[in-house]
Amino acid sequence: MLLMKPPLLILGIGLLGLSATINAETDTKEIPTLTSPKVIKRGPILYPLAALSREQEGWVELETMVDRDGKPYDIVVVDAVGHSAFQRAAIRSLKKTTFEPGEYKGEKVNGVHRFKVAFSIHGDSPAYFKQFRAGFMETVRAIEAGDQNDSSSRLEKLRERTKTLYEDAMYWTARFYFERKWGTPTQQLSSVNRALGYNETPRYMDENLFENLLWTKLELQIQLGHYRESLRTINVLEKLEELDESRKLDLQQYRNSIEELRDADKTYSVNGLLDKDGKCKYVLLRNQFAVTDVSGVINEFQLYCQRELLRFKFEPELEYRLDGTNGTCSLWAIGKPSTEFKFLQL
Repeated sequence: MLLMKPPLLILGIGLLGLSATINAETDTKEIPTLTSPKVIKRGPILYPLAALSREQEGWVELETMVDRDGKPYDIVVVDAVGHSAFQRAAIRSLKKTTFEPGEYKGEKVNGVHRFKVAFSIHGDSPAYFKQFRAGFMETVRAIEAGDQNDSSSRLEKLRERTKTLYEDAMYWTARFYFERKWGTPTQQLSSVNRALGYNETPRYMDENLFENLLWTKLELQIQLGHYRESLRTINVLEKLEELDESRKLDLQQYRNSIEELRDADKTYSVNGLLDKDGKCKYVLLRNQFAVTDVSGVINEFQLYCQRELLRFKFEPELEYRLDGTNGTCSLWAIGKPSTEFKFLQL
């Protein structure tokens, strides 16, 4: 459930509606454990012929709600690389997947599930074609030389040569090098995420590069205010083998600082930008939020929580607060592409 102070809006999770309240005070209480949906039987995944004929590989990251009967609904593509047919194939598989629904206080509830599928011809064996390898080195040298036009042109050619998951990881690594020199932190984080493929182990790159990109990802997440997602990255880094003591101490200090910010009685803001599809996602660190300084159009919010999904129209004069019983929540802002705004955690 979502609460607020005037003008605070309470989002009734489970009621699929909105209600206003005058009372902003809530009692502190222990929150029962939420059990997420579990896969019983994964739907068949068919390799798209359009991609197979071109020997192209890729991956798709999806997020969906699962209802009390174990059926998925409201599927969202979080990120993807490769042929667009991969997204359609992943969605078809997810729609045919059966789940054990989530539970809360012993009762079945709607819940969120994340699903990633990799489409691979070569399996886990490193697959770099000679032409791609040469193009990658030429692109990196052009970036190091500081020639933006030449670098951009070479990146486009490298993209055209990219077929395998290993090549895709290295393409996005080169793309990150480019964005680090000439792009924004948001563009850099997007490229790092695609290079890593949201993997928790170095499946498609050298271990040292994987660890370095993970640290870069963490720094960018903190810089951009993506604190809840930073905690996930910290968890991945902590699992790496042979992590030295100083690095472990750094991670603990990051974690402590984020947890202190979560519990602090102080508002912080994050810059938001709707992408080319008119979407922007932020994983909530706190239960209370608002959106201000909108330059463009935001039509609605979609709130994906461990217990429920809620859609509601964006109203700039309102603040919103969850009652804390819904678990981790991801907020999607939907509207006109390139809309800029400030997202407040109150």
